[in-house]
Amino acid sequence: MHSKDIKQLLRLQDEPCISVSDVEVHDILIANSAEFMDELKQSYIDWGDGEKWVYVPKKKIIYTPNIKGDFRVMPCITDFNGGIKAVKVIGTNEENRTIKDKISVGKMLLIDWYDNYVYATIDACILSSFRTAAISLLAYSLIYKKNNSVGLLGLGRIGFYTAIILHRWLGVTHVNCYDPNSAICEKFEKLISFYAPDMSINLLDSEDTISQSSSLFLATDSETSILNSNNSSHLEFVSSVGADANNLSELDESLVDKFDIITDSIQSMLLGDMKIWKEKELLSEENVTELKDIMNSKISIEKNTLFISTGIAVQDALIGRFIVNKLSKTFIS
Repeated sequence: MHSKDIKQLLRLQDEPCISVSDVEVHDILIANSAEFMDELKQSYIDWGDGEKWVYVPKKKIIYTPNIKGDFRVMPCITDFNGGIKAVKVIGTNEENRTIKDKISVGKMLLIDWYDNYVYATIDACILSSFRTAAISLLAYSLIYKKNNSVGLLGLGRIGFYTAIILHRWLGVTHVNCYDPNSAICEKFEKLISFYAPDMSINLLDSEDTISQSSSLFLATDSETSILNSNNSSHLEFVSSVGADANNLSELDESLVDKFDIITDSIQSMLLGDMKIWKEKELLSEENVTELKDIMNSKISIEKNTLFISTGIAVQDALIGRFIVNKLSKTFIS
């Protein structure tokens, strides 16, 4: 019996689905970084105004006994852009057995609004790195001034995309930066020289990067806090996006009372530094402001700003749809 007969008898119909690789994701987002940031900003304004609705179930984090890392299931449904259903299944690859030197592995799935079949699968590594940098820069745009001196701690994928968005969206031409891994520093410099040749990179040690910057972006894999109330007292803005697991930390608890703390979602309190602070009763949900509520001017920033994110699915949904839309226009043209 031929496959055509089997499909007819079992009433089977093909489910159209495209697959998008990490390299394709990179090319699309690099070419359209400013446009995506404009869309992301408007999305958060609309979300905060109640013009759009977003349903983000709590992310599921699943561990395997005696194996490092975890995998996470992150769903989202929203009426943005005609309706988006999405789920990301992403793993933290700490074992590095088969896939080498790639901490984020997995797929982003876009799901048909009506029939619920998967119409696109997208490699999750670059998508996740870019959207993490993007939400960090959206928070920074609230306080950005041209005379700010910017520092980057952690020059991996997120650090690179942070630098690109700083340059292409906000026009930043100089950054102080540090990474303890010399090979990562070299790769960062090569990427910047190609994609942002007008950007000046000032490689310093960690202490000087902090002290010589007024705004600081952390995207590290540190297991001990980097910033505390003493070495951060001069900072106007801090973004911490690296401590997205319970074995990681970038911020000391002494910072809790020194900054206005904002986040992309209260769900970011499920992991990392904010989880520890909450468990110690140093921080409650009432002390944290969601980014969407600031974007529409419901709440003002009165102190220096500390933005913390461990990632939420609405960012995945928005960037996934953006990627597929751009890819579709490429095919049509």
